[in-house]
Order: sequence, then structure tokens, then C-alpha cells
Amino acid sequence: MCSAKAPAPPTVLGISFDGFAISGIVIEMLHATGVLRGERLRVLCDLGYDITLGRTPDLGWDYLPAWALPVCVLGDKHPAGYTGEAVEAARELVVAGTPVAAAREFRETCRALTAVLVGTFTRENVRILVVENGTLPDNPLFTEALYDAIAEYGATQGLGKFVLWRDHDLMWSSEPHFHGTYPYPGIRPPTPGKHIHYAVTTDWMRRRLLAWAPGITCHVIPCRFTTPLSAPDRSLRAAYGIPESAYLVARCTRVAPQKSIERDLRLLHQVQLRLQASGNARKVFLIVAGPTGEDPEEFRRLRALEQELAIAGQVVWADGLLPMALAIDPPARKGRFTVGDLLAEADLSSFLTTFDYEGFGMPPGEAMAMGVPYIATTYEVYPDLYGTRGAVAPLLPIDATSSPADPIPDFFVEWTVRVLTDGAYREEIVRHNRAVVQRFFSMDALERQLRELFADTLG
Repeated sequence: MCSAKAPAPPTVLGISFDGFAISGIVIEMLHATGVLRGERLRVLCDLGYDITLGRTPDLGWDYLPAWALPVCVLGDKHPAGYTGEAVEAARELVVAGTPVAAAREFRETCRALTAVLVGTFTRENVRILVVENGTLPDNPLFTEALYDAIAEYGATQGLGKFVLWRDHDLMWSSEPHFHGTYPYPGIRPPTPGKHIHYAVTTDWMRRRLLAWAPGITCHVIPCRFTTPLSAPDRSLRAAYGIPESAYLVARCTRVAPQKSIERDLRLLHQVQLRLQASGNARKVFLIVAGPTGEDPEEFRRLRALEQELAIAGQVVWADGLLPMALAIDPPARKGRFTVGDLLAEADLSSFLTTFDYEGFGMPPGEAMAMGVPYIATTYEVYPDLYGTRGAVAPLLPIDATSSPADPIPDFFVEWTVRVLTDGAYREEIVRHNRAVVQRFFSMDALERQLRELFADTLG
């Protein structure tokens, strides 16, 4: 007689809608699941490749730490009708104002997706579910099915609020021209219920979420920043051919138009000219951390701009450094460098990003945690997030009409040069900003907050 299969250990399951293995959203999923796992919960993570369905590069699972196991919540075979074309058609319908629930052509697909998700939750014995960035209409079919699966599984298992549903990029902070206009009639808003803790990352977003979805309880759970647990056994500068005498600027973002890396190239050119004019012979190098294959056309355009500005020898495209997550330990490194390794050898971190794309913006916080000065644009959520908390940095003023091709103001070039060259000023900034990150963005504060939300499960 065959014995019954033993149930899986209780699980924390993280699902990212982002599909970028090295993104800040995935890092935050690791932070949350790492805190929640404690001594008795295993961790499974889905990076979202089956949610973006080819719209993002599949970078594999090497970016996960050893304690986080990879999983595809939809399994090896997608339900009939769940294709990239169907998701795009649903997205267009939703942005135009029609909810998925009202569209007959998608009902069977959503039911099939719900059944698969409930099956995965049951098989893996999910006790806590962490959903990152599920409200955006990037994949309305998966979002609809996930809500239904949460309701069905929570009721069947007799669970209370076992879900953390956290949004990093709501419609009003991530390409609003792409996601529709307020009041977003086709997008399923968060609604009060038995099973979901809703959260956003800033007070700015919370105010706007409650204006759109009144009646819900919404927590503010900021992103967190910590220092790496391990260091490489070789020099990043040496590996990339950067002289020890050179100033090194880190750009720890993806290579995509929304990140406005053109500004970094133009600033690099201006800073080098300013140094030369002052008699400073040191070179300035820029390392861009993200994969170069996400948007080949943007990458080609930036390489051409390097040539035009005569800085090609001073720009290094690292093509996908490992993220500075909770625990990138030596086995997970596999000889590769991390964003933390880059910041450890950098003189400056840059985040000259687009005005209305970022829901948070991780690089300033990562730089503060690593003791590195940073520069940034005045992107839309910056004042609420870092400015009101007292962070100090040279800021490039931009607004919704700004272009990466706009001239860099002289005062900003001068300020950047001072941060690079004035040792006493640098130390003052580092000391001040370290206190800011420890007070507002520590892992201890995250652990306290999450353990309070999930006290029943963790207790």
C-alpha cells in the first residue's frame, strides 16, 4: 500500500510582477521574504518571467540567495489562452476603461489561471504570500486570477490576512501615459477584504492610493538598505581596467530609456572638462550596472553618444551586476561582482533618472548605506522620500517636460565636482546620510513592522 506524500513545509511565497531579476522590486521581495521566513518557513520566489511573458529578459535564477528557492507558480505549461498576445489585448482593454471581469473573452483563461495558482499554493503549503507590484495593469489577466486565487485559497485554508500586497509603481508614479488616466475605470483597485494587507513604499503614494481606492487600510513599508554580507576576492576596478587614480561614478540601474542614462554621459563629459580646466589630471569613469540587452536600440544610441562626446574609453557597461540584496553569499556570486562591490570602490553614485517613472528609487538609499555620496534628479517622489528625511546630495532640477538631452546646468556640474574632489565635504555628507538611512530605512524596522502584521502566522 502506498503511503501518502508528506505535505510540504510551510512556505513564504514571493511573486514579483516585475520580471527583472536585478530590479529593486525583486530586492525588496527578498528583504520581505527573508525577514518573514524566521526559523521555520522556507522561501519560494517567482521573479515574474511568466507574468511579463517575454517583455523582460530572462536572466535566470542565479540572482537569488541560497535560502530562496526559484519557482514558477504557473508550472511548466501555461493554460490555454494565456499568451503574450492575450495579455496585451487585455491590457489595452483595461487602460481604455473596461475591467477584465467584464470581458467575456478572458473569463475562461482567468479561471484556468486561478485553478493553477490555487494548486500551487496548496502543493507548496503557502502560509504567507508576498505580491510585489500587482496593481499596475501590466498583466490584468494574472492580477485578476491572483485576486480570485487568494480569496479561494484563503477561505479553503481558513486563513486570515496572509498576503502582503505591496505596490512600488502605481499608475501615477510609473509612466502614466502608458497606464491610463485617473480614475482608471478599467483597473481593478485594491478593495477591503479578509486576506490582504495592502502596502505602498511612500506616504506620497499612500495619499494617492487612498484617493483612488477609499476605504482600504494601506501600510507604508519603505524599501530597505543594508551592506553586503560578503566581498569579492578581487578588485572590481582592476577587473574592468579602471585606474586606481581615476574618479569612479556608479550608475546602478537598468539600461532603458526610462532611466535617462544620457544625462550621465553628458555630465561625465562636462565634469571631465571642468577637472581639466582646473588643472586636475585625474580621469572620471562611469560604470553602468544593468544588462545591456533589455533595449538594444537604447544601448546602441548611448554607445553612439559616447563617441560623439569623446568619452567612450571612460564608460564601462557591466552588463548585469548582481543586486545588493539581503544575502548574496559566496556560492551565489559564482565569481561575479555585485552592486555592493561597485559602490565599495566608487567615489559617487548617480541617479539622474526620469521625472515620473520611479515609484521609489533605490540607488540613493543604497549609496547612503554604503557610505558613498550620490547625485540625483528631483524626480517626482524624491522630495517626499529622501528630501523630507534630510538626505544631502547635489540635485539636478527636472520636471515632467525635461529631456535627458537638456544641457547640464553649470551649478550642478560644479557641485558634482566638489563632491568628487573635496574630501572633508565628502566625509560630512557620508556621516550625515548614514544617520538618515539608519533611522528611516533599516532592516530592523522592517522586521518589526512585518512581524506585527503577520503576528498570528509567525507566532
